Amino acid sequence: MAIERSPADSLTPEERRSVDFEYPVVPDYAGRQPYGTQHVDWEQRIDMDRLRNYRVGRVQEQLRLQGVGAILAINEWNMRYITSTWNPYWTTPASGLRYALLTANAAPVLFEQGEIGYHTRNIAPWLRKVKVAITGAGWIGQTMGPHAWETQRRKMVAQIAGEMAEAGVAGERLALDAWDPTLVEAFGRAGIEVVPGTSVMWEARKLKNVDEVECLRTCCTIGDAMFGTLAANLRPGVRESELVGLVHKTAYDLGAQIYSGVFVTSGPFSWPNPRDESDRIIRPGDSVYMDVYNTSYLGYKICYYRTFSCGKASPEIKDAYQRSYEWLQESIAAIKPGATTRDVATKWPSGPEVWGDILVETEDQTAGSNWAHGIGLTLYEPPIIWRAVSLEDPVELQEGMTFAIETQHGVRGVGGVRIEEVVHVTATGVEVLSKWPAEQIAEVPLY
Repeated sequence: MAIERSPADSLTPEERRSVDFEYPVVPDYAGRQPYGTQHVDWEQRIDMDRLRNYRVGRVQEQLRLQGVGAILAINEWNMRYITSTWNPYWTTPASGLRYALLTANAAPVLFEQGEIGYHTRNIAPWLRKVKVAITGAGWIGQTMGPHAWETQRRKMVAQIAGEMAEAGVAGERLALDAWDPTLVEAFGRAGIEVVPGTSVMWEARKLKNVDEVECLRTCCTIGDAMFGTLAANLRPGVRESELVGLVHKTAYDLGAQIYSGVFVTSGPFSWPNPRDESDRIIRPGDSVYMDVYNTSYLGYKICYYRTFSCGKASPEIKDAYQRSYEWLQESIAAIKPGATTRDVATKWPSGPEVWGDILVETEDQTAGSNWAHGIGLTLYEPPIIWRAVSLEDPVELQEGMTFAIETQHGVRGVGGVRIEEVVHVTATGVEVLSKWPAEQIAEVPLY
């Protein structure tokens, strides 16, 4: 393979202008000022500088440990972790419309979509540079046609190579968090070795600092309110979709955002459940449960189930709830630094033994049921705790991990129950961040 020792040599003057353009700080910046936002001077709240510095430091530590000079982040959540800038929903999940570069020895560089960088440069002074994203990587590049895609890719490679050289890491390996074989090949032609960046980001993101935990704690508080909205509006005749709409409003009223999340399911469809809501009309005696998953505060997501009954719950549903609650509490009690994911997973029964009524024959059919998953800027982060993997391949639990832990049970043709908590591993055990009562099924009176 021929190596272009200087990728910039192949650029036309017009292409060079795009690659080199850097947004300046505008002295009389007249854009979106922070007027109207609220702060207080009498409390120490989330320390944003500490949060930003911690996250960048975690990634740079992994770059050094893994022998990598820089990481190119195309995945939106990794970009937020590195740059502390917001990602529009249309850039998900690895569009290539924007990307970021972080070297082991310098502040991050953000390559912003289109003209948005005008604002970003002036409201995010912690960034080393804000440049124009050469739209050609990720899935958006594949929509351009072969020749345009190749042209844009060539410009992007020249841009990144130039930034790596300026940061003093030319010739070192580049980690890429969203694997694109054509982009890897283009970097190879420029003499840059590309390695997968997944482990860099997962290792960096798995341990949360005090500010990240506070983001999750705040988001759980909003989740508590969302369950309050469900309880206040649950009655015969209301539809699942109506309840989802009402809790969305509660989340946005309280400063949260929802990224493709939240569902309500009821009656026979709650065992097993399709992880979605419909226009089903709720009837007296129905089990109703909601997951406020992907509700986020400052980007940090929660995943948090509670189960309700429209009126009195039947004895068999109450029994199913009690078993699910006991499984959950026993597994939470096993969580502490130094314990393993196996210690937690052994507290749950074999799926085929307890769920034969819904045709469960192997643990692979229980993914997302009795299990736990790390949580932070994304719904799933390390660790995953699940009988199918944790019994034979345990992972040690560490202080600073945060995850959602959930159990379920039910009666075929009648209904099911699910309970989930968001937890933070502390030095001595666990802090449960979610607070809606879970000791028994919440029976909402009919009148």
